[in-house]
Amino acid sequence: MKWLLFLITAATLAHGQIYADFNVSQGATSLGTFRARLDYDKAPRTCANFIGLATGQRPWINVVTGQIQTNRPFYDGLTFHRLIHTFVIQGGSPNGIGTDGPGYVIPDEYHASLRHSGRYMLSMAKSSAPGTGGSQFFITLAAAPSLDDKHSIFGEVISGREIIDNFTNPALFPTTNDKPNTPITMNSVAISGPSLAGFNLNDPALRLPVIDTTPLFGTRDAAASSFTLTFDRGFQAEYLISYSQNLSTWTYFRHVRSRDAAVGFAFPVTGVNFPSFFMSATRVDYSALYNPPANFATGKQIQVSDRSGNVLTLVPNGSGGGTWTHSNGGSGTLTGFSVSDASADTGAVTSQASSAYLFPLTTISTQLSPAAGPGGWTSLGLNLCFHNSSSGWAEGQANYLTSGPAVNLAFSVVP
Repeated sequence: MKWLLFLITAATLAHGQIYADFNVSQGATSLGTFRARLDYDKAPRTCANFIGLATGQRPWINVVTGQIQTNRPFYDGLTFHRLIHTFVIQGGSPNGIGTDGPGYVIPDEYHASLRHSGRYMLSMAKSSAPGTGGSQFFITLAAAPSLDDKHSIFGEVISGREIIDNFTNPALFPTTNDKPNTPITMNSVAISGPSLAGFNLNDPALRLPVIDTTPLFGTRDAAASSFTLTFDRGFQAEYLISYSQNLSTWTYFRHVRSRDAAVGFAFPVTGVNFPSFFMSATRVDYSALYNPPANFATGKQIQVSDRSGNVLTLVPNGSGGGTWTHSNGGSGTLTGFSVSDASADTGAVTSQASSAYLFPLTTISTQLSPAAGPGGWTSLGLNLCFHNSSSGWAEGQANYLTSGPAVNLAFSVVP
């Protein structure tokens, strides 16, 4: 009977698991392998993206050349470029300095049971704006509750923890400006587990961006010494355009962010003056993401809540004002209430930067009188990222529109 119970227990523990095994080294010295459990049931989008990159099943973009990489594991050979011995160790940046990623971004993903409660938590890195994670991740070296519901936890190191413990020792892993003096390299990241085969990395419900190429048509005006690319822009899509003189070596050129669909979009090419050259465009399709209209707040209430469950309800009147109420009591007026989209409602924006940005990002700002809630908020400046059609997470500033404490809040839009 005891043996039968042991078999049942072992089978239960083995069920529903996916693991990531990180083989790491410091310079030429092997550090061994540590294993992380991936919480794909609680953070399916983040896990699907990480697994797809690690295995090469998910295409990614070399942002130096603008070219799509397929069937190529992303993390193998990358370093942990950032180490703060009392905080985190961070990796997943191809250039090794933490300013790049896979050429696209994914929405944040939070679960109430996943907290940065101590050492060993595996979580996504991103910029200060919502929905800007891609490939960079970190492992906590201490509790970091300020990161809860701001960075997406998607796993935990469960074995080989002594490797993580050693990262807290400055004598073993000295740094300069938080960068390890001797490179700490991910030789490989191997994915395994009994649930891996049944986990659909391409489930449409995950709303991950789709990467492909787009046809380009070029015309040259010899008299004007100009060259124009023509292509069909897609709704909520980004295009990384690159050029080559020989079809083997490519150079990134420009980044086009398309807000709406347009057939026959004309894009002038300047600064490329070779007698002959080739051009290509890699498209990142974000059209599956939730994107509320710019006037989503008209006739609606916006409720924002902090981690303590305090709820601030904003009721805009459609003409730059409105009222507010707070669950702890109190009410007042809104002035200077405005809503704007992070990108233009129509057309396209061109940039020399190859950085990717999440499209459905709406900004609200307002002043509150009198001050609202325990935090004494006098004004808000929040970036809203919709995780579904009516709610999501907000990040930004409270107290002052341009300064004040950073906040991350849940929000919902109700009739």
